[in-house]
Amino acid sequence: MKRTLVSLLFLTGCAAAPGPESLPQPEQPSAAQPPAPAPDAQRPPVQENVAIAGLVESARSDSAAGRLTNAAASLERALRIEPRNPRLWQELARVRLKQGDFTQAENLAQRSNTWGGADNRLRAENWSLIAQSRQARGDADGARKAQDLADQIKTK
Repeated sequence: MKRTLVSLLFLTGCAAAPGPESLPQPEQPSAAQPPAPAPDAQRPPVQENVAIAGLVESARSDSAAGRLTNAAASLERALRIEPRNPRLWQELARVRLKQGDFTQAENLAQRSNTWGGADNRLRAENWSLIAQSRQARGDADGARKAQDLADQIKTK
């Protein structure tokens, strides 16, 4: 009988589920250690703008020094970061104009206008670039029309 009672107690003890106090508890963050930020919050949103500013500065410096290939590469890199930035398209149009790639300069200035919205100054500058590109290609009539558009936008 003793054996049966001991066996019964033994089996009952093995079959019992552990109480909540015996389960491992998940670690709670302490007040001294804040939870890790979400992946998007780890990088400040202005970082891209700082990167863009650095690339534009580098491109302008390279362009002024005649390193037009380097200037274009910096601007193309900036455009991969901010493809809807009309100022970047305009800067690249200026570089292409200096390189003598007049068709590309005109196309880039037009693309800048598509992203420029109501920025009349930007749009007027783009139409002036387009006029210069057309003039360099020998399209005097097209250049005059583009410059007329630039002048109309400037007066708005």
